[in-house]
Amino acid sequence: MKDQGLSKRRRVRNRSALLAVAAASLLATGAAAQRGAIDMFFGDGGVSDFYRWDGKLSRPGVMLRAEPVGDGFYVDNAAVAQRILYSSTDGRFGRGVVEASGLLYLPRGKPPKGGWPLVVWGHGTMGIADVCAPSWKKPTPRDGTYVDAWLQRGFAVVAPDYQGLGTRGVHTYVQRKGEGYSTLDAARAALAAHRGVIANKVILTGQSQGSGAVLNATYLQPAYAPDVNLLGTIATALVWRANAKANAESDVLGPEAHRYYVMRMLGGGLIPGSPSPDSLLSAKGALLREAARRGCSRDLVPVAQKEGINGANAFTRPAPEMAAMLDFPAIPARPLRVPLLIATGLSDTTIPTSLQYAAVQAMCRRGNHIVWYKYDGVTHSGTSNFALRDAVPFAQRLLEHDPPASNCAGITPPGPIQSKDPSIPFQD
Repeated sequence: MKDQGLSKRRRVRNRSALLAVAAASLLATGAAAQRGAIDMFFGDGGVSDFYRWDGKLSRPGVMLRAEPVGDGFYVDNAAVAQRILYSSTDGRFGRGVVEASGLLYLPRGKPPKGGWPLVVWGHGTMGIADVCAPSWKKPTPRDGTYVDAWLQRGFAVVAPDYQGLGTRGVHTYVQRKGEGYSTLDAARAALAAHRGVIANKVILTGQSQGSGAVLNATYLQPAYAPDVNLLGTIATALVWRANAKANAESDVLGPEAHRYYVMRMLGGGLIPGSPSPDSLLSAKGALLREAARRGCSRDLVPVAQKEGINGANAFTRPAPEMAAMLDFPAIPARPLRVPLLIATGLSDTTIPTSLQYAAVQAMCRRGNHIVWYKYDGVTHSGTSNFALRDAVPFAQRLLEHDPPASNCAGITPPGPIQSKDPSIPFQD
């Protein structure tokens, strides 16, 4: 009886071991299938050989090459204006050290003692194809004006394109590590290439997609780039959410949601285990995919209008199922280590003001040092430049180690979305 009991227990253990191996095999197969379901090089091509690096990449944050840029790149107040290629870390597909691109500007005049302080500018949504990279396509008038404003006030500016935008690999649109690593490594590369000219006094600032990029970088900086002396972060038209849960009405069925969703899914922005992007796209959705392959975000708009594409007909699954697949980076539980300025236009219909308020409220509850500004009549697009009136003094106070007090205790809901003020620039 004893031998029979031992034999039975051995059979149970063996069967359990086999089941564990089978489960691990299925998980590995599923993960491999998920990786294979994503075209890791979607949207590549159409740019010059400047963006391709075939040499050795040993560590992130190294300047690989630079070349001057001119007309259309807002260089009037720059002593140096360059397209740059630098090394960074692949934050999505595990490719190790990869190349990344961007723009670098130095102000006119003699640098102050120790060098110009550095602003790292995170641009908003441009698209996911290489040709949409601001360093190639050229900055928009809104973004060029914003960068120029910092140059005129004595800040050097480095503007990353983000992982896979311009360089090899699909752009990891609205993803924490892909955007955060390339933002921090742009600062590292600029500092290393211009020692004594650029000071290690770094301020991150970003609009819309860029607000997420710079906040992601702020979150990652202590562990990933402690050598970057980060003083504070400015985020306008806030893309972060109070939690990681997507909303079908706004994130799938909203007026422009289908356009953003398609770019996110093609960039690897769905939760692990999701079906392949191609299987989730209807015939109409596939038209947006092809437009995103070689065009930019706004190029998807006429396609959607002509073909009558919306969130209800672009996908093969119901809107609640599509929303559940979106991978939103949740607001971190621990507070970020530096002061934050967040600015919201009260006429923002792209990221509803109620969502921005909820995110600010959640960040305040987690102990973040936040100064939140709300602007009457300002739209999503208009927020970054309008906020300069507060962002520049905020940055100057950070340089003096005297940040303004947090106003978390006094924040109030924004109320209904307002009509836009047409007299304010960049309100499109």
